[in-house]
This record gives sequence, structure tokens and C-alpha cells, in this order.
Amino acid sequence: MLTIKDISNIIGGTLYDIENNIDREINDFETIYGFVKSKHTAYFSPKKDTWWRELGRSKNAPEGNDLIDKSNPNVGLIITETYVEGLEYKIPQLIVQDSIKAFKTLAIYIRNQYKNPVIAITGSMGKSSTRMLTASLLKDYPIQENRGNNNIRAAIYANMLKLIKNPYFAVIETSLNAINHRENTSLYLKPDIAVITGIGAAHFSTFNSIKEIAELKARIFAGLSENGVAIINGDTMFADYLIDQAHQYTQNVQTYSIGNSLDSTLKPAQITYLKGAIKIEIEVNGERCNYQINTFSDGMISNTLAAILILKNLNIPVKAEYLYNFEPFSKILKMKEIQTPTHKTTLIDDTHNASLPAMINAIKAFDTQTEFFKGNKIIALGKINDLGHKSRDTHQELIPYLSNSNADYILCLDDDLRPVVNKIKNKHITYYPNKELMINDLKYLCNEDSVVLLKSSSGGTQFPEVAKTLPNILAKTKLEANFKDLFSAISNNGKSYIIVNNDTNEIEEQFNVENSMTIEGMGPLVYYMNAIDVQVPNEELQLKEWVTNNSNFFTGKTINVYELLTSMSKGPHPSESYELADYLFKNFANRKKYTNSIIANYNLSDSIATNLTGRFRVKERQSFTVSDLLSIYNDYKYDLFKFNNAFIIGLKYKSGFIRGFNKTIIFTSFNDINEAKNLLNDNGGN
Repeated sequence: MLTIKDISNIIGGTLYDIENNIDREINDFETIYGFVKSKHTAYFSPKKDTWWRELGRSKNAPEGNDLIDKSNPNVGLIITETYVEGLEYKIPQLIVQDSIKAFKTLAIYIRNQYKNPVIAITGSMGKSSTRMLTASLLKDYPIQENRGNNNIRAAIYANMLKLIKNPYFAVIETSLNAINHRENTSLYLKPDIAVITGIGAAHFSTFNSIKEIAELKARIFAGLSENGVAIINGDTMFADYLIDQAHQYTQNVQTYSIGNSLDSTLKPAQITYLKGAIKIEIEVNGERCNYQINTFSDGMISNTLAAILILKNLNIPVKAEYLYNFEPFSKILKMKEIQTPTHKTTLIDDTHNASLPAMINAIKAFDTQTEFFKGNKIIALGKINDLGHKSRDTHQELIPYLSNSNADYILCLDDDLRPVVNKIKNKHITYYPNKELMINDLKYLCNEDSVVLLKSSSGGTQFPEVAKTLPNILAKTKLEANFKDLFSAISNNGKSYIIVNNDTNEIEEQFNVENSMTIEGMGPLVYYMNAIDVQVPNEELQLKEWVTNNSNFFTGKTINVYELLTSMSKGPHPSESYELADYLFKNFANRKKYTNSIIANYNLSDSIATNLTGRFRVKERQSFTVSDLLSIYNDYKYDLFKFNNAFIIGLKYKSGFIRGFNKTIIFTSFNDINEAKNLLNDNGGN
């Protein structure tokens, strides 16, 4: 506890409107005005430029003074660089020259007066869960911990200020931002116990290697005293390096492990995986104890061991019921059963955040649960964010885990995962260009007693929207009991048509337009449109060497441009599509630019041209609708039939345009093209 006078003496500055309040007791500090509720709380008002320059506060954040409610009497003290005018009540103000210097000076002073244990926790993954587990196990005592998962430098100093309340324990989660080369707050936080939960591939947009991340994380040990305790995940990358670094500051270095490391300070004697839970048997202080945590990942076992080891060093007994009742963040491997109109399915939402170890951990956790479900086992992934130039290489490390997973289906969003999809063999794995297409397919795959892992970073990807919207969509989805093949079901349900009058261009009949969908792309149509746009001459070409060449389409075969365009209208061989695209665009960038212009001009989905040939491939999901075809028809209705009275897209399932004398039918996903012709004839198309 400090008085206003004490605070003024510690940080300097000039007091205003103090009147008889110089000895008012201050027992709390806030940098967020909305949390100021008492005349015993001091508000450190952030100066926009100063706090951005020194602590990285957003440039767009408002001035702290502007957030003050001038009619609020329940403020003990305002610490600011600029006097606040117009307050209805005489609230003491301490005007300082540098609010950051004052902020840090007071935080360090209060920390140095605090005599109870401080636990600091960092790591590439697991730090938030470990902090929350530790706080939960200590809930019989007053503790200080992070607000939410705010763990940057400013938050560390803010938590140090709150030690004025003299809690029994402080459990502080620390990010790289708080212990990097710019400033190591551990030197001022002075933890009695410093924990590293793991080192993994993260922050590659900022750092060059995992070793560099390990070096920075190890800086947390610099704040330890000789009697301090370093606790390290013995299973993590660079564990030996971390142990060596910790020994530079303390001889009390302890490790935990879920592996078979013989020299670990703490490891489980037995792990039993249950549906949605794990039982762990651990020897603590010579006694065998059984615990259950209602989550099911090896990562959470590891975090639990870290929390138990922390309590062991605090000489606090671990209450099994506190572990049993513990609930992590809502999106950390959260199992949720969804009742649809026809069946039940289970989602495992793990979109809280992701590093490479966290992604691998989620896949392994999923594998422990598949035996409890009879339906489809599905993994749906978005990318790991913030990997910078290492993104492609880092995502490639998922290949063996996905290849050996128990998943029947693997669905991947984001370009970072596309190379992963292409390298995985003997798995039903598909790349999706957008979240809408992925959600559509999940509706079919989530059958009776199925289980779906949803995993991605929380930012930098659209994938969390999949996790957010999928439960509501599934709750309304009816699934036919005889559903077997995904793409057949999509095509059957996506069958649609529009019949247009050739003279008036009015729609005379339509069917299932709202559900229209294909499993092919319209690449050949896009190239045909470009040829029409640029009015290509009928040049003679020599077919280049393409991977799809065969005895009919061989390297060096003579073929002219109009023959290629005719083929586009009949469902071309892939080599013909490759040849025409190469002739028209010369390189990928030009082709992509034109395709994107078509997508923009006609408001189409980016799924219309996921691969060059437009052909159906399990690994590359693409689609278009009958409405997309109608938009194009309105501009190209004569040119489409320059070489044929029909333009057909697709092999197994047919889509496209057939022009009759009076009417034209535009259609998607027909099994038999003759059915489309018959519909046209029945409507007077002749």
C-alpha cells in the first residue's frame, strides 16, 4: 500500500488538486480506464506517442486522457503528462515529464517490496494454458495473473504494479516481446520460478531460426536469483541448451517430460486416453497420485506436469478436483457434440492459436480420440501464421504426421498448405481455395458419429470463420443415410439448369439454381474467352512436352489454334489445355492476372480455376455455379458457339452451354449430356 505522497516521492512530478488527499491510500493501478472503479485506484494515463515509441502501444490507440469520464468521482489519482481539464470532481493529478519512465520506476519499486513468490512462464506454445492451470490449482489463495493473455512488456509492468495488493502468489505469462533484445523485463520481474513450456517454429516473420527463438526465451532465466528455480520442458527442442542457460543463473534446474527421459524431475508413471479426457498417474513427494484432465492432448499433459511441478516447488498440495474441473480457453481442443436434423457429429475446435508443435500436438490428440467414433474421422486445417519466409518449409514438417494420422479425410485451407497436400500420398486430402467451399464439403463429411478436428492460427487465415460458422450450419443440415462418396453427392445435389430465350435473353425456366455446384473448374472456358478477347489467329503449333502427353497427344504433334479452341468446347485433353494456356499467356503470372480479372469482372469465386486444366482432382477442390455461367453467357453468347453449338466442361459430370434454335440451356453437374439436350428440346429449343 502506498499513499499519493509516497507515489509522488518515488516517481517525481508535480501534484495538482491534491487538497487534503495527500495521504490517500492507493492499492491498485490501471492503464485501462474502464477498469478504474475506486478512489483507491490510480490511473496511469497512456500518452499516445510516448507509449507507442517506448512500449509498442498501437499508433491508432487514443490518448489516455481522452478516455477519462470527466463526471466520474471514483478515481484515486491520475498520473499523466498533461493536466486533465474540466473534471467535475477534484481528482488528484500527478503530472510527470515522462509517463513511461514513471510507469516503470513505480512498477520496479513495488516489485522490490513484494516478498511472496513470483512465477514467470514463457514458451512458443503452452504458456497460457500452463499459467491458467497453475492459477486454477492455486485458487484457494489470492493470486495475481495476466488479464486474458496480455503478455507483452506493458502488461508485465502493469502486473508488477498490481503486486501492491500483496497477493500470495503472482503467476505471470511472458511473451517474446517482454524478454527480447529491446528489453528483458525478467530482470525487473525477478521471478522466483521461471518456466519454459516449449520451443517451436513461430515468429519467423521476425526471427531467422528456432535456435534464435530458444536464445530469446532463455533470457527469462536472467531474472532468477541464485535460489531461484528454473523449470523446463524436457521434451522440447533445444532442451539441453535451455538447461545449460538456466545453470548460468541457478543450480536448481528441473525438467518435466511425458517421454521416457530417466533424469526428468517429474514424469507420469502412466497415461490413459479416454473419450475427451486423459488420466495421468504421477508420483509426487513419494506418493502415487491419479489426476484426470478433461482435455486429451499431449500438450495439455505437458502443461499439467509443469503446473504440478510449480506447486511442488511452492510446497502446495495439488487438488485433483481442481484439475478435473479445469477448463482451458474455449478454442483449445474443445470437444462439442452437434445434433443435426438427422444425426450427431462432434467438432474439436483448436483455433485458439497455432505453432508447429501445437499443430502436431493437435493431430496426435485427434488420433487418440478416433477409436471412440464410428463415423468419418476428419482433419480440417488452416495455416500456421507468422512464419514469414520459413512458412513453406515449416508447413512441410506436417507431412509425416498427416500421412500417419487416423483421418479418413484431410481438408486444407490457405496457400501455405497447398504444397503439403500435393506431397501426401494414400490419403483423401484436398486443398481448398476458400472457406465457403470447405464448409460446404464438411456438411457432407460430418456424418453419423463423425469427429472433426478444426485447427489453425487465430489470425492471418479465414479458417477460424470455418470453426465459428460450421456448428450452426451443421445444426440445419440433413444428410442422406446412404451417402458414400463426397464428390458424387456434391455433384448430384449441385445439378442445376437455366433455360434462356435466344431472342429476348429472358430466363424461361430454371432448376436448383440456389444449390448449383460443380467439382470441376472452368479453366478451358477462361482460356477460350481470352482467345476471343484478343482475336487470336489460327497459327500452327507444335505440341510441347507436357506431363499428360500420350500416344494421341505427343510431343511435337502438329496442331493449330482453332483446333485447340474447338477442343476447349468439347472437354479438352489436359495437354491441349496446357498448350493453349502456354500459347496465350506465356507465363503463370499473365494467366493468373487474366483469370483474376475474369473473377473480378463477373464477381466469381476464386474456386473457378484452382488448377490450370479445370479437370476434377481430389487434391484440388474447385467449383462454379450455373449463375456464374449465366453471367459469362450474357457477354459471350455468340462467341461461345463459334466452333460448336455447345460448350461442355467436365468429364464425369457435365456442365456448360447448349444452344438450340430458339433457346439455350446453361447447366451444371449433369451425369448425361443427353439429359440436358432433351430438356432443351422439350422446351422448344430444337
